Amino acid sequence: MRDQLRRELPSKPDPALFLNAAHAMDVDPARCVVVEDAPSGIAGARAAGMRCIAVATTHDAGALDGADVIAPGLDALPDDAFDRLVPPL
Repeated sequence: MRDQLRRELPSKPDPALFLNAAHAMDVDPARCVVVEDAPSGIAGARAAGMRCIAVATTHDAGALDGADVIAPGLDALPDDAFDRLVPPL
């Protein structure tokens, strides 16, 4: 199934991949946080109306400036990083 979805969905920065994932989980895109390591993924997340945490593992932080939060790695995120990005219900 995963391979079939990859063939049918356009690549990033098109937001379809992110919107499809939100739909599959029955979650409003505005309540989603995407973790990305590439500028095209950040652009796709933003186009989908989602918040974004960028990890500077494959690109330097300067290339990831469209994200809400930029960290050198997931282990460097504050414990409440996701909670701060998602609006309360």
